[in-house]
Amino acid sequence: MGIDTMTFSPQVLTYLDHIEGETADSKLLTLLTTYLQSQIRECEQEIETYELKYRMTFAEFAEAWEQGAIPDRWSYAVERDYMEWEGLEEERRRWLVRLRALPRLNDESQSS
Repeated sequence: MGIDTMTFSPQVLTYLDHIEGETADSKLLTLLTTYLQSQIRECEQEIETYELKYRMTFAEFAEAWEQGAIPDRWSYAVERDYMEWEGLEEERRRWLVRLRALPRLNDESQSS
């Protein structure tokens, strides 16, 4: 199946009728936008646990790390937190880039 043309089963089409949008493109954009926003929220929720735990943002944590101000920074638990937190921040940035690259829904509807 090529990305330029897609065929949906009748069961899927029934569900697509309930998705906001007048065209197949706008419905797909709605679904993609919702999915990407969900991924971003998921990252942000996990990031928040680290922000609450360390009472700072990752940027502040990384700076404090470099300055040697993080207690036990070489312990397994703190190093793991650093790597996981950094990974979540990067993942969040990647999802945001993808979301920003999507055509805006209102722009798409105006071009139809």
